[in-house]
Amino acid sequence: MSSDTRAGGPAAGDSIVFAQNGQVDWVAFGQSIWSTSSVTLQRFASAGVQPITFGAGLAIASAFTLDRVGKERMHSAIENLRGFWSFEKLLYFGFGARSFLHVMADAQSGVSCIALCSALSEVHNEHTAAWILDELWKLYGYPPQFLPSHSQLTALVKACSGVLSRTEFSHMSGTMLGHTLEIFPGDVSNTEDIAKALRGLFRVSQGELAKITVIGGMNCAFIASFAHWILNLKVYVEDEAGRLIYQDSDLEEVQLVVTYCQPASLSLMQISSTTYILRDDDQLFLRDHTLAGANLTFRTPWDGCLTRVFGTHFTDLAKAPTILGGFLGSVARVYQALALGESDVGQFSRETYNNFLEQSYGIGYINSVVTIFPELNRISGLWDEMQTSLDMPFREAVRIIERTVLDLEQLCQCDICAHGSTFKTCKVALAFSIREMVSTLSCVTRDDKILPAVRGINFVHVRQRNNWLLQSKPGGRPLLATALDLGMSFSVAIATMIVT
Repeated sequence: MSSDTRAGGPAAGDSIVFAQNGQVDWVAFGQSIWSTSSVTLQRFASAGVQPITFGAGLAIASAFTLDRVGKERMHSAIENLRGFWSFEKLLYFGFGARSFLHVMADAQSGVSCIALCSALSEVHNEHTAAWILDELWKLYGYPPQFLPSHSQLTALVKACSGVLSRTEFSHMSGTMLGHTLEIFPGDVSNTEDIAKALRGLFRVSQGELAKITVIGGMNCAFIASFAHWILNLKVYVEDEAGRLIYQDSDLEEVQLVVTYCQPASLSLMQISSTTYILRDDDQLFLRDHTLAGANLTFRTPWDGCLTRVFGTHFTDLAKAPTILGGFLGSVARVYQALALGESDVGQFSRETYNNFLEQSYGIGYINSVVTIFPELNRISGLWDEMQTSLDMPFREAVRIIERTVLDLEQLCQCDICAHGSTFKTCKVALAFSIREMVSTLSCVTRDDKILPAVRGINFVHVRQRNNWLLQSKPGGRPLLATALDLGMSFSVAIATMIVT
């Protein structure tokens, strides 16, 4: 990288400008006295970001160009940030009128920095995103003495995270995955490879390259999403067999080609100067223990999310509306008896029940089932079965729960249901997961623009699968206690996991 240096540092009144072609006066950068108001510094301190980290973020973001569409999308995302008052307006939570982000957005390079950091944090662990910024700094040859610490880069990512959560970008990566969601593992690719691919996109955005190709696993979805939504580039995405997943223009106009490929096949790929390979990062967890289990985060629309996440396991379950509808309707009936204080609730204790909103029991629960998951409303006969079970006496509803769980066990025949212990998708746990997600989400206020995360839905399924596994062992929890999970409600925590 070349630099234009001036002996003695900047003259009085000079300001540091990060040119869009990436040329930075590092002598001026190092010798500059930052002139800013105490209020601005307070906002930096509140965000945990040092001024030099802010400057480093601007330097990295100066490497790419946002066109008019990209600028409009980011402007809208920043303008739509929300905050919330509490304690009679004594405290304010969220993004204020002049938060750290709004200070950054005063300059176009700041908007670009927000775009890069918030996009990275939508898909990656915050520490992973910080390592990618670290790799970008090195790739552009910026002086190592000015590289912020990893904790500071992480703070910068955290300060920008959430900006794109209510935008189309939040589920764009899921769209770019197509049907590969069930095929590829969700592990993070080599962070240096991700940075190289991003640098390739940056060069395309500035007109230095006409087109690049990116090959690899699920991290390719992030590259495609960033190119499409942030940089407004023309994108073509295909799976390993060459089948089209996404295309937004004629082939002659495409600026990014993405091809998904299993890790074992990457060594067979032909490499060129405009082809980037995203390899698995075997050293990632060794380098930073905070990245253990750092799978990628992909969001999916509420409508169709069960099919998208669980595939044929859910479609098989949907073919048994009598069983699923009987289970959910009977759950609604038991919840109704506990919420309304019916005199005969058998072995159940009202002390373990805490969902008293109308939409969390009885007919309200059934409405929540089809409102939260619209695809359930399209299962023929499901609503009628739920309504029939809801109209049953309490004790009969309890018997239906016990019977339908056993029916689900026979329908599933996974290793758990067949009294094994291998962890995989279980239809019993899937039904329990639907019950838990409806119970939880019916009791919280949801922003429909914030879509569920695939790993969040999987988190609920793993939790219920573990519960079912423990129940299946000698001396385990009673079947009804496992099916209803009474006394184990963590509405805020579970709701947060579903969307993050």
